[in-house]
Amino acid sequence: MAKRILIADDDPSSREMLVEFARTRGYDVVAVDDGPAILNSVYNDHIDLIITDLMMPNMSGASATDILKMQDITPPVIALTALTPNETVVVEDVFVKIFHKPCHFVELFDYVESLIGK
Repeated sequence: MAKRILIADDDPSSREMLVEFARTRGYDVVAVDDGPAILNSVYNDHIDLIITDLMMPNMSGASATDILKMQDITPPVIALTALTPNETVVVEDVFVKIFHKPCHFVELFDYVESLIGK
């Protein structure tokens, strides 16, 4: 059975590109557009890994991840962001890794595979 990845990004074109690339790599994908939808998806479905945009409306990827950790729900969470490394230093410990946009999808999904396999 394919591993299930949750992809959260408020930009529809970015989200769709990530979804399509993840599917070509053999992953089952759930796609959402904000932090509350991350929580809803994780509470209602088995998720092996989360890839989230850092800045989204309603709730950031960091806030959603913090809530999950407080509830001992701990799939690996990777952040994607257009912020600079200096701007993300305060949330570094929230995520297993932060990729800065523009992100190379091959590098991102090679890392995903190193964490959860296929």
